Amino acid sequence: MSKRIPGILAVIVVIFLLMEMTFQTRQQENKEAVEPENVSPLLVWYTDPDIQTYMEETAAEASKSLGVEIQTELVSEVDYMENISEKSMAEEMTGPDLYVAATSQLGKAAQAGLALPAEQSQIEKTYGEKALHAVIYNGNAVAVPFYVETSVLLYNPAYVESAPQTIDEILNYAENFETNETTEAVENIFNWNVADVIEDYMFMGGYTNLGGEDGDRKDEVMLDLDQINACMAYYQNLNSFFAIDADTITSDAIMQDFLAGKTVYVIANESMLSQADQAIREGKVSEGFYSAAVLPDLTEELISRGLSVTTSVVVNPYSQNQDAAWELVSWITEKCTGSLYENAGKLPACRTLAEAPTPAWETVCEAYDQAAEVPKLMELSDLWLNLELTLADIWRGEDPSEQMQAFSEELIQRLD
Repeated sequence: MSKRIPGILAVIVVIFLLMEMTFQTRQQENKEAVEPENVSPLLVWYTDPDIQTYMEETAAEASKSLGVEIQTELVSEVDYMENISEKSMAEEMTGPDLYVAATSQLGKAAQAGLALPAEQSQIEKTYGEKALHAVIYNGNAVAVPFYVETSVLLYNPAYVESAPQTIDEILNYAENFETNETTEAVENIFNWNVADVIEDYMFMGGYTNLGGEDGDRKDEVMLDLDQINACMAYYQNLNSFFAIDADTITSDAIMQDFLAGKTVYVIANESMLSQADQAIREGKVSEGFYSAAVLPDLTEELISRGLSVTTSVVVNPYSQNQDAAWELVSWITEKCTGSLYENAGKLPACRTLAEAPTPAWETVCEAYDQAAEVPKLMELSDLWLNLELTLADIWRGEDPSEQMQAFSEELIQRLD
């Protein structure tokens, strides 16, 4: 028995040595797996210079957490999707691992095979149902919502107590307006950028279908011309009341007048709203200087509907580091978006923020949820330029019915 003990001990020692060697090997493998130099760097493309600081700061923060080198690149919006495709499909993949894209680009991205499917249930939970539909193409979520653009009505509560339900109410206020000590600074009753198609769309949006709930169905595109013609006649008549010059009006000038107390009501996009909130932060105007409301209808009979644009982040299927790319998407669109509005003037799509980015947050969310989203149909990619020209002609006095008939015929031709 005593002679067998040394042999048994020798076997035990060998086993322990083998276990230690295996443990050390696995430790080294795990270490190498997370070392940044052994993980492909992530490249992010975007085209909007307004988000440059946000993207760079988010990349730096995410890089520390993920242990991956992250490069962000501001690129030209000209041939954006074509350049992504070309560089992704080259012999050596030099395209972005993920990229920022507008709703109107998602159809092209999906058809070109440049968008990995995202998890729909998580998107709806974090960003809401409307934002989910904004990134669905052909039944699949092809991106994750990042930030949104839509329009709201801002008004000065020192002049009026509540928001109007219709523009007719604004006209009635204008007709009965009398200057007093409180309103002596007022020069404009109602103002909006008539040269901006996103703001003008509300005047026809209630009777337009841009391709169904997901904006990707050609057979659902529809214009109710009878109602739209009535809306356009109403729109044109507003020129005689408010005399807004489409050739000189700018969103910045509109907000400067509003912040100076010269205007009672304005239609504002997210950039204009950001100006108002910045003025409050800087003490140029007091808190509560403005109130916000969803867009009013035109009349009791003619409804309105605004337009929204959802910018999202897409993961490139050609990425060699897709897991890390998805992690970075979460940082860009959710974890860091608490600073997005203040840094870039962009309203985050994320609905799980710890703190509302603007006092008008609830109103903005409601307006966004009610708005029609820009379609993903490639046939309508330059629709907005044509519509902008059409609305400009109507505002200047061209026959509304003739202009909308021509626009409708062109729309049908594009879809055939």
